[in-house]
Amino acid sequence: MMEIRIHGRGGQGVVTASRIIATAAYEEGKYSQAIPMYGTERRGAPVVAYVRIDDKRVRERELVHYPDLSMCLDPYISTQQAVANDVKPRGKVLLNASFPPENSGLAGDIMIACVDATSIALETIGRPITNTAMLGALAKSTGILKLESVEKAIRKYFSGRVADMNIAAVRKSYEKVSGWAPAKNKFPPKVQADIHVGGYGVLRDVSLWRVFTPYIDEAKCIGCKNCWLFCPEAALEWKETNKPALISNRCKGCGVCANECPVKAIEMKRVVVSR
Repeated sequence: MMEIRIHGRGGQGVVTASRIIATAAYEEGKYSQAIPMYGTERRGAPVVAYVRIDDKRVRERELVHYPDLSMCLDPYISTQQAVANDVKPRGKVLLNASFPPENSGLAGDIMIACVDATSIALETIGRPITNTAMLGALAKSTGILKLESVEKAIRKYFSGRVADMNIAAVRKSYEKVSGWAPAKNKFPPKVQADIHVGGYGVLRDVSLWRVFTPYIDEAKCIGCKNCWLFCPEAALEWKETNKPALISNRCKGCGVCANECPVKAIEMKRVVVSR
């Protein structure tokens, strides 16, 4: 049996990824099971889902505690040791990362592969929804699914142009994924970030949720306060100069402020996580 754990954030398609994987396995005549795990998380909060694939009927109904493969859809979470914890010995960790697997910093008796799924998603879909941009990498690097099966499963969940864009992301990640490399460190650090903490009002700092950060051009700003009014996180404050200022730890990078600005004084710029 192949057991998979999928990490990501709300809005990246973690749950849909688990369903597509399970459906693709079913298309190949295998038994599969997709298990989402989330509560009141909002867009940007950590989400986990699980998948089981086997040639015989899957009778387990609990969460996957010791996965053969851990896959992470978020570039920042990909740098956190928790994505590799409890992976079986010589298990695999597939990361959304712009750096090579040798630079990941993760520890354990694991093999690591990387693909820059965020860049692929932005290029093919136009939004940082990275689930399908990881599925091609999954098919190529593990061989547990055929590329054709993944594409067929995607067309069961999407249609028309949306399906075409997501299949383009799958094919590009299939081409771009790195090879496997062993983790340089065998023993994880004693103190680790808790990537499972989420939910409205739980965290004081959500700045690490951001894929894009707003930059305000005060010369263009007309002081209309649209950004302040529509910001869902109250992440903007008003200065004495009648110009907005970002409260960084409250901003999750949703882009509502830039969308509502009538004079385009706010630009969303990509945050690149590097090692």
